[in-house]
Amino acid sequence: MFKRNLLKYITLDFSYIYYCSLVITAALLSGFLTIKGSSQFLYLMMLMVATLLTEIATRIIPSSRMSLFFLTLDIFNVIEYTLFCLYYLKTSRNDKVKLFVKVSIPLFIVFAVYVSVFVNHFAKFPVLNIDVEGFLLFIIYTHLLFNLEVDENRFIYSLANFWISIGVLIFYGGAFGFFGLYPILHHLDQYKTFNEYNFILQPLNMVLYNCIIIGLICQIRTRKYSIR
Repeated sequence: MFKRNLLKYITLDFSYIYYCSLVITAALLSGFLTIKGSSQFLYLMMLMVATLLTEIATRIIPSSRMSLFFLTLDIFNVIEYTLFCLYYLKTSRNDKVKLFVKVSIPLFIVFAVYVSVFVNHFAKFPVLNIDVEGFLLFIIYTHLLFNLEVDENRFIYSLANFWISIGVLIFYGGAFGFFGLYPILHHLDQYKTFNEYNFILQPLNMVLYNCIIIGLICQIRTRKYSIR
């Protein structure tokens, strides 16, 4: 019953198509900026590609291979944290925080692998991994947001990092509470928990990628790049 309900949960709908279109748009814009010489956006492009590939993979994995489904999420969790950190390292000038972020990457990878292999056994949703990732990224991007270099001749909301930071903070701030309650909800009703996951996380995902797209557009306008 659980696997059948999960298959129903992952059926295509308009909101999912819209979500994927946001990811593709962000990938194209970040790729364009990378080609134009803004190398920090290479990490965002890689993240968007990884996101899209993960979405495709989790849609086509059969319900009989749930361990592969969770393994895919475990791998993406590590990739996502690493790429968000690498983007921060390219944009921040605070050496102390950059050292913290650099050290956190291998430590998080070790932690995530340990939890996935020895705690979850690739048989559970990586809730703990995602919560730890979200907690760390919330701290990192709060620092980025409050240490933006503001030009008196430019509004703060014209800066790419303002929107990217806002997107990260909204997404992980909203997701943290849900994933904190996830084990309890999942124990009570697996199907309803997956519905709640879709209901809560999908809008947060859309906010995140809309903010990233706005930030990328701001960067293009600031640099006066011509898309031709």
